[in-house]
Parts: sequence; structure tokens; C-alpha cells
Amino acid sequence: MTITEKTVRKYLENHCNFFSKNIDLLNHIKIPVETGDAISLVEYQLLNLKKRVQALEYENDLMIETARVNSGLFDRTRKLILGMLEAQDLDDLSIVLDKKLAASFNIPIVRLLLLDEEFKEQPSSSVIQPIKPELFEESNGLDNFLKSGYCLVGRLNKKLRQCIFKENSELVKSSATLALVRGKSLGLLALGHTDQAYFQASMDTMFLDHIAEALSIIIPKLIKKEQN
Repeated sequence: MTITEKTVRKYLENHCNFFSKNIDLLNHIKIPVETGDAISLVEYQLLNLKKRVQALEYENDLMIETARVNSGLFDRTRKLILGMLEAQDLDDLSIVLDKKLAASFNIPIVRLLLLDEEFKEQPSSSVIQPIKPELFEESNGLDNFLKSGYCLVGRLNKKLRQCIFKENSELVKSSATLALVRGKSLGLLALGHTDQAYFQASMDTMFLDHIAEALSIIIPKLIKKEQN
């Protein structure tokens, strides 16, 4: 009978204890590696084990770094929301957004656009600005986005950038736009950055969602307080 590679393979598959009974043969087995050299089976196993350990160490380092980043984001988000809760009026809120959001999160352009029907008088802040509902309706379906409560992250088209960021639209290369909804549409929080990679469509929006939810609760109370 001719012994072929297939025959040997089948025999070893059916006799898994073969090498335990012939352990001396392991020293004669050579396995080619990427360098072109041949190494023993033991050396090959050690090499594979080393690669697995390195991969696990990398994954562990990545998990630690992700936890560190998330911890920092959580702490800054917590301080921001606490600051917003302490705001006594919309002017206070604009200061909190400017100092704790713009500065702490390194976001150069922050705009809180609220539907002008909510205002008794025009706000003096450059951060908080009124906007007419009709303008949203004219801006590529932004009115539907306002009702969604979602977060729009990435790069906006020119028309939307101009609608949201106005005189700063040319500076904004990437942005995060958060719809503020509390029973009805209140407006939106727009965060603009000069770096086109700062806000990306693939990024996790959990912390941004928390900020939007908090604002959606706080804003109606502040507006009601100013109207009384």
C-alpha cells in the first residue's frame, strides 16, 4: 500500500495519542515559518504562545485605555449636567455651556438653537439663539430631525451648516447636532469643530445623548421661569 500525506493525516486523526506514545519523534518535526527557516514543533508552539500573549496584552491595554477615556468623559459630562441643573436662567445656562462644554470638551463652536416661539424676549447670549420653525422646514428635512430626539454626527452639507452655524458655518468641518425633545420639539444643541475627524458618524453618542436628555428637561423649566 502506498503511504500518502492523506493516509498519514487520516491515521493521526484516528490515533490522537500517537505522539504521546512516540514523544521522541516531536524533536524531529520541523515546521517552516515566515522567515523561511524551519523550527521544531516545541519552538513553533512557543512562538504561537508568545503571539497569543502579545495579542491578549494589546487587548488588555486597549480595554484599560478605553475605560480611562470613558471615565474622563463621564466625569466631564457629570460636571456639565450638574452645572446645567444649577442654572437659574438661560444666561446662566449659556455660561455653563460655554465654559463646561466648549472648554472642557474642546469644542470651539457651541450653539443652542431654540424655537423662537418659546421666548418672551430675545436672549442676549451668543450661545443661545432663537430660530424660526419655518427655517427648519426649508432645510432639507431638518424639521423631521428635530422631532426625532436623535443625534446627527459627522459632516453636514453646506445648507445645513449655514442654517445651524450661520456666520461660523465655514469654520465647521465636523459637528454633532442633538435634537432636544420633551413632549414637543424645543430646538437643538449644535457642536461644531474645525477638525473634520473630531466628530465622526461611527462614534458612540451615549454621552451626547445624556447631555441632550438633560437639556430637554432643564430648558422648559428655565423658559417657564422667565415667562412668569
